[in-house]
Order: sequence, then structure tokens, then C-alpha cells
Amino acid sequence: MSPEELYRLLARDRIVRLSVDEWNATASGFEEVERHATFIAGDLILARTDHGLFAVEEPKSGERVVTRLGDADTAAAFVQERLSDYERMWDGCGCRIDYYGDKLATSRSAKPPSDPPA
Repeated sequence: MSPEELYRLLARDRIVRLSVDEWNATASGFEEVERHATFIAGDLILARTDHGLFAVEEPKSGERVVTRLGDADTAAAFVQERLSDYERMWDGCGCRIDYYGDKLATSRSAKPPSDPPA
């Protein structure tokens, strides 16, 4: 998969599942803005392209999930919420993160990234 193919998928779907190999093949098309060790599920990466901001997460070994975030405020809120979730998990809350749902769409109004250039 190329970065352009991933951008097209993310323009259509807010969350895209990828294998590690697929992410590694597309990662060069993203600028890493922040990286946070979760100590539970790999690193939480905030990445940027001309198409907006994205979170890259590792819900399980061999898989990556890329989530379209939109603007900087939405991205900051997403990262803070995820880090708080991981801290509660570390403390033994028994909670789980829904990597594949679209929780942000119902709790915040995220601005979609601009359309990919033609």
C-alpha cells in the first residue's frame, strides 16, 4: 500500500486497520509529530501529512490502526484521552480501548482533513 492509497482510505473511513508491513510501507508519507509510550499497547504516534493529523496505534502485535483526527485541538484531546485510558488500565481498571470504533464522532466534532490533491 502506498501513502496515497492510505490517504484515500482515510478520506473515506475515519479508522483504517493495517498490518505492520502495510504501515511500514506507508509510514514515510507521514511526519511523526509526537510519540508516547503506552507501556501496554506499543507507542501512540501522532502523525501529520498535508491531509491533516492522524493517530497511529498498536492494538495488538502485528497490527496498526490509523485514525483520522482533523485539527490540532481534536488531536490533542484524543492523545490526552488515550493516555488517561492507558494510565487507568495500568492501574488495573479492567477497561478496554475501542480502537476500531468511532467514539470521537459522537463525543467531539472533528473537522475532516482537506481532500487529497488531485
